[in-house]
Amino acid sequence: MENDIKKEARRQYIRFFRIWFIILGILLVVTVPVVAVKLMSRPPEGRGNNKAPEERVFDYADVLTEAEEEQLRELIKKSEEEIGCDLILVTMRQPVEGSEAKEAYNYRYEDWELNMQDIADDFYDNNMYGYNAPYGDGALILDNWYEGQSGTHLSTSGRIFERFGDYEIDQALTCVDNYIESDPCRAYSACIDYITDRMSSNSGSKIASGLLKLALVVPTVVAGVFVGMNLHSKEGKKTTTDTTYIAGGKPEMNLQRDDFIRKEVSKRRIVTSSDSGG
Repeated sequence: MENDIKKEARRQYIRFFRIWFIILGILLVVTVPVVAVKLMSRPPEGRGNNKAPEERVFDYADVLTEAEEEQLRELIKKSEEEIGCDLILVTMRQPVEGSEAKEAYNYRYEDWELNMQDIADDFYDNNMYGYNAPYGDGALILDNWYEGQSGTHLSTSGRIFERFGDYEIDQALTCVDNYIESDPCRAYSACIDYITDRMSSNSGSKIASGLLKLALVVPTVVAGVFVGMNLHSKEGKKTTTDTTYIAGGKPEMNLQRDDFIRKEVSKRRIVTSSDSGG
């Protein structure tokens, strides 16, 4: 008998506190990605690669002034410290397409895009760029000024490679396209700023902040739904009627009056997909 009482007590205890177990489980599930995002967005502390050259701007096409080159070096230095990734700019003026270019420069392909990719990747790897380690975190902007074959290629490595998909790469190159004809320095600066913005720890913080809010809202909603569903089931059953304690079985109403004490109305705007603004 005593064992049955203990079992029933444990069962009632678990049943009573099960909502809190559910909330704790949801918090745990949501907290894990929050921590993961924060760790992923955090740049490494200090540069871990001392094998790469210190130079970041290689203007082989000679489209920048010395002052503009120095301006870009300063911008790159600041950006690298913020995001923990190497950023390199290379301009060139040579053919990269066709059979003649392939034979003259010993390219592997006759295709413009594939050869630009090879040049950018080889430059990055041969100089062992990478903020955390050789061939590590970083990106290289390669801009070709050869007439009829001009264009820009972005080579990514490490954390930037993981963060940048087709959309991000297209946006980075669009930054160059917007200003390259009138102001090359501004074009490259805009591209560097875009990469920095996308890789900034602030982006990770916004994601983490959103997940944290979700971690607080979801358990609250679950608790509210649970309480609302169980309040009705917890209500005591009526064991008397309105005539139980009245002689003759029929109540008498001497006064009929409704007293309006107060009216309290709460309104909340419900956000839908049409309110998201894109």
